[in-house]
Amino acid sequence: MEIMTGSLYFVSNDFFSKIQDPYLKVNYEKTKRPHYFAFRDNKTGLYWLVPCSSKVEKFEHLILKKQKQHKPTDTIKIVKVFNRKTVLLFQDMFPVIIRYVDGQYIKGGQPVRIADPKLIQELEKNAKKIINLLHRGVRFTPTQPDVTKIEKIMLEELQGTEETLDK
Repeated sequence: MEIMTGSLYFVSNDFFSKIQDPYLKVNYEKTKRPHYFAFRDNKTGLYWLVPCSSKVEKFEHLILKKQKQHKPTDTIKIVKVFNRKTVLLFQDMFPVIIRYVDGQYIKGGQPVRIADPKLIQELEKNAKKIINLLHRGVRFTPTQPDVTKIEKIMLEELQGTEETLDK
């Protein structure tokens, strides 16, 4: 499967079983949720997945509260996807290898994606900034996944996959 920039994806249950992080947003039992905005980290070859939320009102209030306190709001972005507001939770993003991407989000026969290339570029730039902060040990919420540990596990697995392919 090829990960296309701007498209939304699902994560396999195998990933959550392997990682066992209590703060990851695991798959719902009955529906294909949550879904994630995906982009590739060219430095590592990993894909970073940003959880999407439909709780727009909740996060609009949170953003306003942060703005009033003169705090940065780049860990939460509200964008239009399929003409509906969607919240991207950069504070909860995590890396995976392609093996754990469990398909593209398709609705009405169409891939669900962010169509505006400028917006995608802006979101990726924001994500890279957040990743740099995460690598420096910055915590945005008390319920933030341990991305350093997840990244280490994914890189080890990626190395193992590449070594197998080289043989």
